[in-house]
Amino acid sequence: MAKISRLSLAGLRNLAPVALDTDSMNILITGSNGAGKTALLEGISLLATGRSFRESRLQRCQQWQATQLTLYAEVDNCQGQHKLGWQRYKQNTQLRLNGEQITSQAQLARQLPIQVFSPESHDLLTHGPNERRRFLDWGAFYQEASFLPAWRRYQHALKQRNHALKQQRPDNEIALWNAPLWDAAQQIHQTRSKYTALLAETATPLLAQVSDSLQNIQLSYQAGWPEHETTLMTLWHQQLAHDRQLGYTQAGPHRADLKLRIEDRDALSLLSRGQQKLLALTLMLAQAQLLRNAIQETPILLLDDLAAELDAQHQARVLTLLPSLNTQTFLTATNEDSLKLLSTQRQHWHLEQGNIRIIQ
Repeated sequence: MAKISRLSLAGLRNLAPVALDTDSMNILITGSNGAGKTALLEGISLLATGRSFRESRLQRCQQWQATQLTLYAEVDNCQGQHKLGWQRYKQNTQLRLNGEQITSQAQLARQLPIQVFSPESHDLLTHGPNERRRFLDWGAFYQEASFLPAWRRYQHALKQRNHALKQQRPDNEIALWNAPLWDAAQQIHQTRSKYTALLAETATPLLAQVSDSLQNIQLSYQAGWPEHETTLMTLWHQQLAHDRQLGYTQAGPHRADLKLRIEDRDALSLLSRGQQKLLALTLMLAQAQLLRNAIQETPILLLDDLAAELDAQHQARVLTLLPSLNTQTFLTATNEDSLKLLSTQRQHWHLEQGNIRIIQ
């Protein structure tokens, strides 16, 4: 079980520098709008992934008057205790793990798995296949150690093949990239397919627990090509002329998707916006449970303004479900009464104009 035991933040948005001991499984963060609640969760996300869940440009996360943005956490997980550091200075990012400088954000992500639910989480369902591939790849990264190297090899080979297509290079030069592309594509496809099957098996009972309206949803993995009709290698040869015209490779795992259906109909066309948000949250909870089942690790949940995103009935269902996941959870709310934690083991942090006060 991953658990943050100490958290330090400095130079992050409107937050005053802070160092906090987090000795609880449930941390409730309250404060008025603009107090810095979401920024605190954003800091944890930046440390774990190098990305903000609310902002594409990292410079906007840093206080304009601060010379640097520094994030630090002590994390307990199934591999032991680790010290994670993330610092941004003059548009350069430095990463540290247990006092040693590292070059890969994936090394921090491996030690600090997180799942974020926020108003932006709805993008998982509405912003196209790219968001859903990222969702699947998050799980595949933790499920199978060989996935990330294969994904990197595929991205490199795809970039080179696309460059050759745009430059109108000879057929034999373009074909040089087919073999490494094919080798990596097989590994990615197999890992994603296996992971989606496990995710569907895990998600099915959770969907029924969270909402009656979601219990008939079916999950399936759609490859980025008609795999039952032809092999990917054959398709690349057949589509070469058209790929040349377009300047990119049409078929492959980079065009895959996670399909959500209700009785052979697209679920997204049948569900309301509120139901879609609930579906996105449940899929994340299913990923958390699957990770625990696979590697005896649970990600830390960052739930931003749950009370505003879900009605009272579904809040209660979700909060009843959380203890069974055995995961550390950070929840934000405008006030303590707007989100009732069912567990008695908790800390309460209150934010006022960027300053944190520990209430209990």
